[in-house]
Amino acid sequence: MTDAIYHELLLDLYKHPLNKRVLPDCDARQTEHNPSCGDTIEVCVKWDTNNAVKAVAWQGDGCAVSQAAASILTEKIKGKKRNAIKKISNQKMLQLLGLKNLNPTRLRCATLCLETLKKICR
Repeated sequence: MTDAIYHELLLDLYKHPLNKRVLPDCDARQTEHNPSCGDTIEVCVKWDTNNAVKAVAWQGDGCAVSQAAASILTEKIKGKKRNAIKKISNQKMLQLLGLKNLNPTRLRCATLCLETLKKICR
């Protein structure tokens, strides 16, 4: 895909996010904040009996990158076990977003949801 297509995808996910909702009776909830730009993400996970993601949802506000990343990542982890989620790297997150060479502030935007999920999976 070209950069323009990735940027269109990110903007579309910002306008029409996936899994952005309340998840009642979740098993784990974590909120993280990026003080450098104000992004906030809260992730809720419900685990199945095999310790895999049965349901996931998120709430938050912020830039298009952080919001699109939350949509993409929450889709990607459905059915995944904790250990698999913990192994997702920042580089993999950038690949999923179609982004390269972000400055440190923007990298934090792209990985805020991942950081939040990893704290849930400890």
